[in-house]
This record gives sequence, structure tokens and C-alpha cells, in this order.
Amino acid sequence: MYAVYRRSFTAAPATITRLHTPRRHVPDLMHQVPCRRHVVIPYENIVESTGLIDASSDERLLYFDNLSPLKYNLWDIQHLVTRFILRQKTSSTLQFIKDKAIPPDLPIEIEHIIPRSKDGGVIVKFRKTQGQITDDEIEAQIQAYLHEHPIRPWFNPFRPIKSFIIKGVPWIEDLHRFPSSRLRVEFEGPDVDQETLYYYFRRYGLIRDITPLSPASKDLPRYATIQFVSVRGAAIARTCLHGIITKNGTKLHIHYEPTIQKHIFRDWLFNHPRIVIPALAALLAGVTVIVFDPIRTWFIKQKITKRFSLSNNPILKWIRTTTMSTIDVILATGSFGRFTLSKKEESDLQIGFSDRRGIIEQLKTLLNETPETFIVVQGPRGSGKVELVRDHAVKDHPYTLFIDCQKITETRSDAAFIKEVSTQLGYFPVFPWMNNISAFVDLIVQGVIGQKAGFSESVDSQFKNMFENAAAAIKEIAIENHKKNMKSSNGSGAVDEDCYETNPNARPVIVIEHYLHRADKNESIYRALAEWSSVLVMSKVAHVVFITDDVGYAKVLQEAIPTQVFNTITVGDATPELARKFVLSQILAVTGESEENVPESTLKDLDEALKPLGGRMTDLLTLVRRITMGESNRHAADDMIRQSASEIIKRFLRSGNDKSWTSEQAWTIVKSLAKDEDIRYNELLLNPLFKNAKDVIAALEHAELITVLEKDGRPYKIKAGRPIYRAACQRLLNDKGLAATLEISTLTVMSGLLIASISKNEEELAKLSKIVASKSVDISERMKYLAEDIRAKQAKISEYDKLMDKQKKVLATEY
Repeated sequence: MYAVYRRSFTAAPATITRLHTPRRHVPDLMHQVPCRRHVVIPYENIVESTGLIDASSDERLLYFDNLSPLKYNLWDIQHLVTRFILRQKTSSTLQFIKDKAIPPDLPIEIEHIIPRSKDGGVIVKFRKTQGQITDDEIEAQIQAYLHEHPIRPWFNPFRPIKSFIIKGVPWIEDLHRFPSSRLRVEFEGPDVDQETLYYYFRRYGLIRDITPLSPASKDLPRYATIQFVSVRGAAIARTCLHGIITKNGTKLHIHYEPTIQKHIFRDWLFNHPRIVIPALAALLAGVTVIVFDPIRTWFIKQKITKRFSLSNNPILKWIRTTTMSTIDVILATGSFGRFTLSKKEESDLQIGFSDRRGIIEQLKTLLNETPETFIVVQGPRGSGKVELVRDHAVKDHPYTLFIDCQKITETRSDAAFIKEVSTQLGYFPVFPWMNNISAFVDLIVQGVIGQKAGFSESVDSQFKNMFENAAAAIKEIAIENHKKNMKSSNGSGAVDEDCYETNPNARPVIVIEHYLHRADKNESIYRALAEWSSVLVMSKVAHVVFITDDVGYAKVLQEAIPTQVFNTITVGDATPELARKFVLSQILAVTGESEENVPESTLKDLDEALKPLGGRMTDLLTLVRRITMGESNRHAADDMIRQSASEIIKRFLRSGNDKSWTSEQAWTIVKSLAKDEDIRYNELLLNPLFKNAKDVIAALEHAELITVLEKDGRPYKIKAGRPIYRAACQRLLNDKGLAATLEISTLTVMSGLLIASISKNEEELAKLSKIVASKSVDISERMKYLAEDIRAKQAKISEYDKLMDKQKKVLATEY
């Protein structure tokens, strides 16, 4: 009989239900959403609105209980299975309620139903067709009808369906608050006594107890706890009475309160320390060291060697090659449209790296040599460093391990951190939750014997242990390859260099990507990685390649290998000619045209669009994506410049206490970059805003607003962090309103610096005047110098005031 319910919950079209509150409380936005009648409202759409149901003065709500199983937790098996079974039915729940649960002669018109699958029922919104009938009469007639014609669902045949008029304002929510037999009734107003609560709640089910809050308690809001005998009684009461206003004017807010007893396991541990401490000590120490460490080392080896990887399976390789070749032939005929790139187009994708063949060959050469130091690939963000190393330099190397520092450092909890590191290393099995248990055991031991037993392990210690296992796995791979390639082995585990001269690919390659990402908050991680890498390099068992955006990488890596010079490879932006060729080839690959058929005007527009973008690979790919989606060349470039300008405003020009620079300092650089392609480093330091502020310049470089170029080991020139930033700076300078605002702020700060300097001069003059009065020393030259200095600075202040007045006039006319 019930088998017709679930289908109507999901199959009906989407409609938004209005709030069941007086209209003056309903946001205007909700009244603009049309409602269709006689349809099932999907629960998701209700949650996306305000969570309440709108009903006019002549509309009411009914609640039918026991139409679906209660959902006791997030993974309630009974609830999930029932939903799966009922999804196959085709009848309408709305029609079922009208035909089976409501008397035919009852003068009401049903408008909508709102499934409440978590509470096991359905809310029905109806309108009276006869104004004389009351809500109590409607409820009584339906209850009498259900009593005479009981409906017993198959999943709960001992409890028939019941119906009640909703007297409150039901809250339609999808929070992880599941039905419970205990309700927490919060009072918005004076406290409600137990007799009144019993009067309101008893009709929905048997009540076991009512526990009011102590009068002496200062907890807010005030509340009482009502314990029902059954969970369904509590669910009905919460739905029908939530938001009701009692006779004394108190509004009731009703929530489920979990009844599961907490801290059972913890209490047992505390009560049995003599059993728990030895058991946990033996379990953690024995299982981890004896069983899991060899297993973890084995899994790391498989991660590096890819011995059991499906991508290396010869049968799957043959199937993939054959299948892709067939697809290429079909697509080449044009029968199915252009869903993929031809071989020519795929070769064009590599154009972006054609000018970097020398870099790729240099990196491959270093990987074929004996590792004596780190290999560092450095370049600005978006320059294609990672793709260059991954897809070109080490693509065909048989033994590689990639570690992405960005994913590791962006985790938000210790457990997520350990899980991410273990995933990247292939470290399995791992139990992040064991750390909490170990810390808890340590706390117990400290309480019993007065000192910690050392069961718990810090996250840094676990991090180092995981990489020690990885180092052991890498060394085993090196020794295994040594034994394979050498006819004789001395058995000492030492690696013979002659082996690698004949087979350089036998040595594993470790690629550490995004090194020093968020280095200010994760310094210990990067130092540990550098130390771990130095052990591999100095023992000559593996090459280590660091890929970083940070120009200050040497400071951290030098601590790990202080006596070695790094093999540094710098990756810059593409040349204008190569950038044009790359973008054009990508566009033509999508359109299917040839370059000869492209109009000259289109090529000129493309050249104009590429000028402000430079050769930054990420910006070029963004431009290609926009153009292939239908945007014009210039519009796509202009929109990218506009977005970059907005990014500069948000990140650099807005004041904030969390920044290492001021908006005035950032504006000074933006203004200079808008006028000139580069800034002299020493000239910027002469600016009063940057006096003794080399750390500010370093912070702006770290934030990628600028790039500091070095010559002969010293900084000498400053350029925009991204080529597109220069065009964005010019756009900001042309924004008269913004420029005037920041100019006024900058001039105000500079005037303040001059005023502070004048004050110091005046104080010194006051002291000197006392000496002059004594006629002991002739200091007229010093006083004359101070007076001239004050006069010159005052003249500058006057000049700044005139400039500020001029900018204020701009603000009066510009938005």
C-alpha cells in the first residue's frame, strides 16, 4: 500500500514552496517565485529557500506521519533501502493522500505537499472551500476517517498513519539533526511550566518525563527537555508545534537532542588504566614496527616503480593504442564531428615548449649524471614549470615520485595532512585517528605514573617517519637496480657508479612541486623536505628536482647542503613570436581552419590582444579558452586586463592589518609600472615611503605583484610580477576616481612624514636656542641648516596640499 509514496518525492517537477508565516515576515523575494499546484515540492528546493512555508490567512497545514521510515543517522541503512525500493513506484503521493487519507466530503482543497523523509512524514498544504469549518473539525474528521480506514505501511505495519493540524511554523531544514525521542524546547519569552508543556505535547505521543531548566541557571536561552516514549511522537510534536506561541506569549523553538550516551569508551579507559596502558603500548609498538613498516615500504616502492600500475600493463596499452587509433580515423573522416585533436593538432600543443628544448635537454642531462646537489627549476607562477618537468623531462623515466607541496600545505587538519602526505608517497596503511588515541593514552599514563610514556607522536614526527620509510624504499630500489645491472655485487648495499653510467634511468627521480608554497606558515615542513632530499642526494641514490616560484629558495635549501652549489634552471615567459604561434595554433585546432584562410584583420586583432599578455603560459591558455568560446580577441584580452586590475585592487591596494605593505606603497609601485616597463631598484628605495623597506619589496615580490631582477648578485631592476599586470596598472592609473583617492592617501602619508621630520627639527632648534642664549658655542650654521630644511619641507607640504586639492576636485566630478 505504501509502495506508491517515494516516487512522488523525486519524480515531480521542481517548485518553490512559500513560507508558513504571516506575510509581513516573508521576504519579498519569495513572493516573486511562482508556485504550481498539485505537484510534489522537492525537498532540496525548499532548503534552498528560507526553510519555512508561506501560507495565507485561509491556508492551513496538515502533517501525515508514518509515510516513510525515520532517518536516525546519516547512513541509516533502513532508510536508504526503503528509498531505493520506493523509487521504482509510479503512483503519486499527492493523489494517494487525496484518495486514501482524506474523507471525500471534507471541504478542503489540497495545494501542495512537502515530503519530510527524515521525520517520516509529509506536510500537506490545503485551503478551505467552506469558511465555517474549523481547523479542529478538519483534524477530527481526518483522524476519524483514518481510524475507520487505517493505512498500515509495510515497513511499520503495527502503527497506522496519523494526521495532525500544524499549529506552529515548521522549520524545513536539511541539517544533520536526526530524529530522537528527546526534544529540547527553547523559550523565546517567559518560562513555560510543565503543565502547559504537557498540555501542548501529550496529544502527539506518550511522554516519559519533562525536565525544566533550574531556576538558578543562567544559561540562555531558557529551555526544557521533554522525553517521549517513541521517536515518532517526538518527530510529530516537533513538526506540529515548532514556532507556536503559547498563551503567555512565549514562542517555542523545538530541536532534537541526541540520547546516545557520550564518552563511554573514554570512561572505560579511565577506569581500567592497568589494562589499557600495557595493551595499547604492546599493540602500537608491536603492530606498527613489526607489521606495518615493511608493508608501507613495499607500497611506496610500488608507487615509484609503477610495477602493478594498470597504465603499464602491455595488454591495456595495446587496447588503448588500438582504440585511440580507430577513433582518430573516424574523426578524421568528419563523420562524428571534432571531439578530439588530430595528430597535427596534438603536435601543435607542444609549441609552447618548443623554445624550451634547451631547458628540457639540460634537465635530462643533469638527470643522467651522478646526483651531487639539488636540481632547482625556478620561474614565475604560470610559466609552465611543472608541465615542463612532468610531461617532458621525466615523462619517460621509469622510477619517479611526485610530491605536490601545495596540496600538502593547503590541508586544514592534522588528519587531512597525514592522509595527503601518505597518498602522495603511496604510504599505506595509515591511521590518522591513532594519533588522537595515542595522545589520550599518554594523558592517562601521565595521570597514573606522573610522566608521559611517549605513546603519542606529533604531526611533524609522523611526517618525518613517513619520509624515512620513503627514503628506505628509494634506497631499496637503487640497490635492486644495481644488482640487476651489475654481474657481481659486494652485498654491502653500496651503489656502484659504473652501474648508472650504463643505465642512467636506474636511479629514481624525486620531483617536489610548488616548493615553498605558503612557506611562512609551513617552514618546518620545507626544512624537513630539504633535509630528507639532501640524504638521498648525498648518498647518490636518487635525483631530487625542486620546482618553485619563490626566488628565496636558496636560503632554505642551503641549510641542507651548505657546501654545494645548486643546479638552477630558470623558466621564463615565452617570446612574443612563440606566444603568437602557440595561441594561433590552439585556436585553429578548435576551428579546423588553416592559417592561410584567417583574415589579416583577425591576425592584427590577435597581435594587439597578445601585446599586454606577454608570454605567461596560463594567461595565453586563458585567452585561447575565451576566444574559442566565442569572444572577440580584443574583448577577451580587455576582460582579462580588467580582472587583473580588480585582483590588484583586492590584494594590494586595499588596506589591511594582515599585509606587510601599505596601500600607499603598493600604489607607488603600480603608478611607476604604469608609466615605465621597469623601475630602478635603488631609485625606489629613495622614495620616502620605501625608506628602509627592503622587506616590503620582498613581500610584494612574494605576493607576485612585482619581480625583482638581479645582476652580479644584487637586485637592480623591478618589473611586473605578470606581464598582464603592467596593462592592469595602466588601467588603474586611467581610473581617475581610484587614482585620485589613492593619490590623496599617498600625499597625506608623505605630508605626515614631512611634518614629523619638521617637528624633530623644531625640537632641535628649541634646544639650540638655549645654547645660543648662553653664548658658549657658535652654532649658527646648524640653526641655518635646520631652518632651510624646515623651509624646504614646508614648501613640499604646500605643494602636496595643492596636489591634494587638485585630486579632490577630480573626486568631485568622477565616480
